[in-house]
Amino acid sequence: MRTQAIILKKIPIREYDELVVCYTQDSGKETFQAKSVLRPTSKQASHLDLLNFVDFSLVHGNGHPIITSAYVLNSWPHLKSSLAGLAASYFLLECFDKLVFDGQRDEKLWDFLATQFAKYNDSARLNNANWPQIIASAKNEILAVMGYDSGTDLAGLADGHFKSLQFAKKVIRLSQWSLPNNAL
Repeated sequence: MRTQAIILKKIPIREYDELVVCYTQDSGKETFQAKSVLRPTSKQASHLDLLNFVDFSLVHGNGHPIITSAYVLNSWPHLKSSLAGLAASYFLLECFDKLVFDGQRDEKLWDFLATQFAKYNDSARLNNANWPQIIASAKNEILAVMGYDSGTDLAGLADGHFKSLQFAKKVIRLSQWSLPNNAL
């Protein structure tokens, strides 16, 4: 079976394997196993990097399905070369990790995630992005897509703080952008 997904998170297991948490168009958030991906000679390692939009095959294993023959469809290179863009992206990844349930397909969430990374990539390419405004807008959009009021406290929904949001604030402040306390 082939599927397309955006890589949200990776968790090392055993010596050379990883669990790869993805958001797929077909089945929502899912966890797959990548065998031997941490070996220095692994051909799949760069394809299964965070923030990549990938296509891969799956085979059934004892636990999680196993990823085989993965290749990148889009790696958003401008986004990955912008520290502020990466900080904004990690916030979005953490939102999906903490707020989205496994195995629940949602076309609106898929469209939102793919569109958001394309916007971030374009903003990073233009190199004149207002990242605090972009993050605040993404926060409101994800709440709307998930059916919450824009005034809803994300940290309350996630039952914890967003470390990526704290990181984004620090990065943006260090980048000489003024950030109002309530912008994020």
